[in-house]
Amino acid sequence: MDLAFTELALAALGGASGSLSEAVVTDLWQRLRSRFSNDTQAVTVLSTRNSNDQAAVTLLSEALRREAAADPEFRREMQEWLSLLAQPTGTTINTVRDSHGLNAPGATFNGEVNMSFGESEQAR
Repeated sequence: MDLAFTELALAALGGASGSLSEAVVTDLWQRLRSRFSNDTQAVTVLSTRNSNDQAAVTLLSEALRREAAADPEFRREMQEWLSLLAQPTGTTINTVRDSHGLNAPGATFNGEVNMSFGESEQAR
């Protein structure tokens, strides 16, 4: 299975691992529903939005591969979507915009950062 089509299928089914905003995933999902409107199986899989269902991911990946092979313009469009899936490299910067308790707005943290919401560190 081509990894690129699997990535697109996972994203469309809601499995984008934080690399895409919800709006981009929704746009991709809507585009694919429109594209596959005559493919009952693909529409059914898209409707489930279950990225944990390997059979669904495989079916959608294969449908994407077939469409891309048949239509060079669709292939280019899918390459553009894939560029949105690219994982960032280097340093990830998170900015704290509001201070509640012990945090450090504007600080830079190196290494692993653990956060909990509503649960003490001792309870973990």
